[in-house]
Amino acid sequence: MGSVTESIAGKDLARTMAERIAGTTSHAEALKALRSAFPESPLTVRVAALAMLTRGGPGDHIPR
Repeated sequence: MGSVTESIAGKDLARTMAERIAGTTSHAEALKALRSAFPESPLTVRVAALAMLTRGGPGDHIPR
């Protein structure tokens, strides 16, 4: 089980990733950009970043 510090660090990384993909136009494009920019990050963190962005406001939506 991860520590609270690891959980917070993961959320910060996911937030950074979400900012990185803010201009993408599809989920596939966003995940590809994340894989390229953060190759050492697990897929679960990349997907969490995408989920953070899709749960954002109406201007933050990435179409499918």
